[in-house]
Amino acid sequence: MKKILSSSKLIVLVALMLSVAIFTFGCGDDGFSVSEVQHDPFAFTGEITINGTVASFSPDDPNLFGVMDTNELMQCGRFDCGAWIMPTLYSGGHTPTVSQGDNVVLTGEFVNIGGMVTFQVTNVDVGNNIMNQIPSN
Repeated sequence: MKKILSSSKLIVLVALMLSVAIFTFGCGDDGFSVSEVQHDPFAFTGEITINGTVASFSPDDPNLFGVMDTNELMQCGRFDCGAWIMPTLYSGGHTPTVSQGDNVVLTGEFVNIGGMVTFQVTNVDVGNNIMNQIPSN
């Protein structure tokens, strides 16, 4: 007779299948937030979608800008509150027009550029600007 999986092996198998499903399909249509990827960006392999708020810009490269977690921005009320600013490099055709405070949905993948974790994007969807919604602390 065939042996049925023990309950502990079954639990491990179900957990593994669930993990694979999450990484395969992401977190629904909205993608991941900046805070969800910050602790181990390279665990997110291949093309993914991340949403956040534009926080800063490179003075040297118009295609390089920083994106922070929208919820962290709304909690601290400032762009310089110590939250992780995700370096974002646009590698598509026409440079997107983004401003500080714009909510963005980015499609791309994490790469290592000069020893720095960078989210290299091929698509930027710009949403509403939340500058007037940021609480003043």
